[in-house]
Amino acid sequence: MDDVFNLNALMLGASAMLVCLILQASGAHVVTLRLKPIIARLESRHHHYRAQLVFLASALILLAFHLLQMYIWGLALAWSGAEINIHQAMVFAGSTYTTVGFANDQLPYTWQLVTIIMATSGLFSFGWSTSVMFLLAQTLYPSQR
Repeated sequence: MDDVFNLNALMLGASAMLVCLILQASGAHVVTLRLKPIIARLESRHHHYRAQLVFLASALILLAFHLLQMYIWGLALAWSGAEINIHQAMVFAGSTYTTVGFANDQLPYTWQLVTIIMATSGLFSFGWSTSVMFLLAQTLYPSQR
């Protein structure tokens, strides 16, 4: 039973996921509350290309927050001892967070619960970012509603 439900893996996963959710909320906040009004103002003044540039900047900001979350996961893995090499930890974190998964991606048996939590974190965060971009697209293209 200890192999299936490793309390250390669960605590590491829950802690890293909490940090990632706070980061995701911060990114969504910045983009939604700061940049959405700028897009709306530019659209109302018929500055469509400028509004699209702000929209693209929003996507890049959300991407930066996702990359930061992958970095947090990689650091958590390296710190835990589940992955010895920091490079391997970062590649594993990126692969798992994005749910791409590589054939050679394997944590030690007792740490594999972290993989599930990490993938769930990425799925949730990418869904959240998608909803934010959809909201911005509605502002960018008001006639398409």
